[in-house]
Amino acid sequence: MTGMFGREREHRVISALLRRGGEGPATVVIESPPGGGRTRLLEEIGAGARAAGRTVLRLPAGPVDVAALDRQLASAAARPAGDGPAPLLIDDPRWTEPDVAVALTGAYRTARVLPILARRTGTRLPGLDPLDLGRVRRVPLGPLGPDATAAVLAVLFGAEPDAALRDLAAVAGGLPGPLIELARGLRDEHLAVVENGRATLRDPRLPVAVQDRIGHRVGLLTPVARHLVQVATTLDEEFHLLEVAGLLGGPAAALLPAVDEAITAGLLSDRGERLSFAHALVRAEVTRTIPRAVRVALHNDAACIDRGAPGGFRTRAAIARGPRTAVADLHRDVVRSGQTRPPRFRSASLPGPAVSVLSERERGIALLVATGLTNAAIASKVELSPHTVNYHLRQIFRKLGIASRAELAALISGDDGPR
Repeated sequence: MTGMFGREREHRVISALLRRGGEGPATVVIESPPGGGRTRLLEEIGAGARAAGRTVLRLPAGPVDVAALDRQLASAAARPAGDGPAPLLIDDPRWTEPDVAVALTGAYRTARVLPILARRTGTRLPGLDPLDLGRVRRVPLGPLGPDATAAVLAVLFGAEPDAALRDLAAVAGGLPGPLIELARGLRDEHLAVVENGRATLRDPRLPVAVQDRIGHRVGLLTPVARHLVQVATTLDEEFHLLEVAGLLGGPAAALLPAVDEAITAGLLSDRGERLSFAHALVRAEVTRTIPRAVRVALHNDAACIDRGAPGGFRTRAAIARGPRTAVADLHRDVVRSGQTRPPRFRSASLPGPAVSVLSERERGIALLVATGLTNAAIASKVELSPHTVNYHLRQIFRKLGIASRAELAALISGDDGPR
């Protein structure tokens, strides 16, 4: 695959820094999550420099030692000074000696070398990290936009993708690597075909390799971020961070780094005031990663949702540090010791007088809502479309004179609120 899609701005920024030479930063650091395209951008930078007649230096991925670096710097010193700095490309480096970082930051003083590092977001290098030494330009690679994603699909399939295929591409979370893997899997498993000059999705299932990839991405998250996305599978298609914080039993502000991590990993998307999964199928795959004990806590039909904890399972007891929820207890246990304990819930029932105005279908949906299931999950259980479930939910709200899922859960549980 050739060409740059969605990384043109970053390419221009780094190319301009090469032209500035000693007036620019000491080091450029390209950062992206796995599959974010940092290696590809590094290759394009090298190709562009060669096309402009520049010498391109490169250190292999992995451990970097002083001897190898000294040989590269000696090669740069032999070049005419007027040629400008040579890009020294380093892909996913791992320092073996602290002197490496010092040598790199000193290289710019001769205006002969500009080290350009590509590495995974959030990693730190042992010894002296370039980000600790000043005069560093960070170039983070964000998710590809819809137009860039469609352009990549068009190249991969050799045809314009249809709307269903473009929608399914959201599973990749805007990351080029997973997007390429998705397209390859769809072709190999005959889930998408090219007909009449158009790439058409025949079956909206995820290829096996993509299912595994999503599970792997979840596994790479920190415990807090992993629990955040797992708990979010119980909420609506779009949800507030406060709802997740209520389930995990802590302040929303403490979850901001975890949200950034989940978005960077391509699992969650920013919808303005709300969050959502990158795609419904991503939600389904995240659900598969939830340990059984936590899944029981989140989806047990006897779970009780109290008013005051949107979308959350709350026990009678409250603690000073915030709402004590069964899920919060599980979250704390995992973070502290890596183990979980069986949750305990009060039974949920449908009090006769309160819901006598509901039809049998509406009563069933109301009880499922009270367990914390999303409209999509309820639709799967009762064999209806999510749109129809949403219609029934609006009717339930109207008949009962309530306005939220939390109120419905409190009514079903027969509880007036936390005690």
